[in-house]
Order: sequence, then structure tokens, then C-alpha cells
Amino acid sequence: MSILVNFNNIIIFNDSHKADGFVDGVLFINRYLEKHELKIKFQFIEDFVSDEGEYAYCVSIVPDDLPEKGE
Repeated sequence: MSILVNFNNIIIFNDSHKADGFVDGVLFINRYLEKHELKIKFQFIEDFVSDEGEYAYCVSIVPDDLPEKGE
């Protein structure tokens, strides 16, 4: 399986090209979510290793007006 989504909002890829495509897709989709004042936030999980893959992101959908980390 190339993509695994579990109930903890983690998406796992077993291929770096698929992970890169995910990032590009989220950035694209976020442009369309702006009018609804929503966005998809994602954070790459460093040093993630499992049988399903090693490229993992924690993902959530949040209001667009929340401050970014560090603001």
C-alpha cells in the first residue's frame, strides 16, 4: 500500500515522489479553501519509520485565520 491514513490524522507514504505530490496537492487545494476560510495544515514527521512507509505527515483542517507557528 502506498498511502495509509489512520485515525490519528497521519498520512504515510512509502515513496518520496508520492509524498512530494501530496505537498503540492495540499498547497493547490488550500487556494480553493481560502474562500471558505479554511486550510489544510500539515507537518512532516521527522525520523518516522514503520512497515507502511517512512514519509509521514500529521494533517488537520483548520480555520484560515489561525496564526502560524511562531507568529
